[in-house]
Amino acid sequence: MRRRAAAALAVLAVAGPAGCAGAAPRAERAPRPLRVSVTQDGRPEIATGVAAGDGRVLTVAHVLAGGGRARVAGLPATVLRLDERLDLAVLAVPGLRARGLRLAPSAGGVALRVLRDGRPRTVRAAVRRTVIAHVREAPGEPVRTRPGLELAAHVVAGDSGAPVTDAEGRVVGVVFASSRDRADTAWAVGAAAVRALLRR
Repeated sequence: MRRRAAAALAVLAVAGPAGCAGAAPRAERAPRPLRVSVTQDGRPEIATGVAAGDGRVLTVAHVLAGGGRARVAGLPATVLRLDERLDLAVLAVPGLRARGLRLAPSAGGVALRVLRDGRPRTVRAAVRRTVIAHVREAPGEPVRTRPGLELAAHVVAGDSGAPVTDAEGRVVGVVFASSRDRADTAWAVGAAAVRALLRR
């Protein structure tokens, strides 16, 4: 499996309007992005994660699909929950100390929290609309349908799993895909799906 920003998006069906961009969150309010690496057959797959409380990290499922040895911020990690349809996973990371995840009540995302060159950074983003996404991650694989958010944002390889936040630093969604044709378009799973996964 090659390193990639996110799954390839096959079809989009628009479900309705969503919020728009505003001011970027202050650094102390924004969640801390974490590097997730999964090594299989000697090759690392890289994604981003976000702490969901002590010893737990939220990230994308597709980086874990092939199994392998997972690490978060250099610490060993194991899968607690994995939902391939939603492309979300919760990892157990013993020794990780972090505050809990704050989820937003609406889809007014304004920024992504990513790691670039090993440093947390804020990337401007806007939620264009809510969608029903039909995703085929590789040729021959089944198409999965999930509710999502279409973002005006530029993401790069390794940004899958990055949290989309509002001006208060609350998580609006989690990036799972980028467009092959439009450099400023990406997609995220919304906070409602994240909340449901964390409550299981």
